[in-house]
Amino acid sequence: MSSRSVIGAEREFIAFAALLTSAIALSIDMLLPAFSELRMSFGMEPTSNLPGLTITCIFVGMAIGMPIYGPIADTYGRLPVLRVGIVLFALGALGSTLAPNLGFLLASRVLWGIGCAAPRTISQAMIRDKFEGDDMARVMAIVQTVFFAGPVVAPIFGEILVNAGGSWRLTMLFGLLIAVVMCLWSLRIEESLEASNKRELSFASTRDGLRMVFGNRVTIGYALTLLFSGGAFYSFLSSSELIINEIFGRPGWFVPYFSLTMCVMAAVALAGSKVVNRLGAQRLGHSALGFQAIVSSAMLTVALITSGIPPIGIWMVLMSAQIAAMVLMMPTMTTLALQPMGALAGTAASTVGFITIAIGALLGAIIDRQITSTVTPLAVGYALYTFCAVVVVLTVIPKTAEDSTVHGRA
Repeated sequence: MSSRSVIGAEREFIAFAALLTSAIALSIDMLLPAFSELRMSFGMEPTSNLPGLTITCIFVGMAIGMPIYGPIADTYGRLPVLRVGIVLFALGALGSTLAPNLGFLLASRVLWGIGCAAPRTISQAMIRDKFEGDDMARVMAIVQTVFFAGPVVAPIFGEILVNAGGSWRLTMLFGLLIAVVMCLWSLRIEESLEASNKRELSFASTRDGLRMVFGNRVTIGYALTLLFSGGAFYSFLSSSELIINEIFGRPGWFVPYFSLTMCVMAAVALAGSKVVNRLGAQRLGHSALGFQAIVSSAMLTVALITSGIPPIGIWMVLMSAQIAAMVLMMPTMTTLALQPMGALAGTAASTVGFITIAIGALLGAIIDRQITSTVTPLAVGYALYTFCAVVVVLTVIPKTAEDSTVHGRA
């Protein structure tokens, strides 16, 4: 194969991985502009928060699916397992489109989330199969750039579809189209897991694989670091509308601020993909965590001296700095976590994903429930969780970890 063909295949693979991750963002956020139509369709009160359960159910489904896909993908290969997940993705989207009541819709969204867990887990495992070290971090950052653009594009698509058809069901039907595109495109992608690295699927094999994942201080250390950083970020996502609309009294600012925030995330992720080879994944990730610790301290100080209601401009700048740090940490520390897990990339990706998403969402909910009339709980949460992440890096992760990449069958 010529060098030009190799470059073309690599670019197509990166684009495919980016589609897999952006499909998750689109699945979660496209329904947001249609919440009012959803309330009317199912006879809810105009101020009902029940539509928000459609978002929660996606995360519940992903938490269910992630621990399952990884070990199976290490046995049967990435693409067959991915396509099974895409089928569940499509069934969840179809069920959501045709849902006769809220209960059926929520059940379909859980199924949709189980399907979403496959693109999320398998894309990371495939990237680990094909790349190593700083090159892997570069690809992860590019894919994350597209992922962070999803929450900006999804509500816009959702608004267009609602205005075009007057029904929230069109936003759900779009998910079925995404599934078809993913499935057809997967036919062009080569299997990334080498036959010599496939593992036997059994209770003992899965147990041993999980033991190796949890026994590797590098992998579990960076997973825990991402857990604490992600926990604070999930709280921001859940509470940002309340903070902007109610605490700061700027209801017209939320959509522009949210869109601007996601654009900042995409820009920072793209910049990270360009500098990671120069600085190295570990240096970039650790520097981002140090920066996050400084910003968290500043946030807490500002919140305490202003009785929990700082000037909105200062708060937005500090939150944007927090998000920039988190965006740099996610692809680099995910890379560092998966780097030692060559033949166990599927199991490791599902484990890291479950820890960061499922448990991270619970940590975020703890903070979110405390936010009522001030931003102080969010500032305290960021400071506490960032402190925990720093402690993990200093105590759990070896300063000079030797390459302990897992090869072949365990």
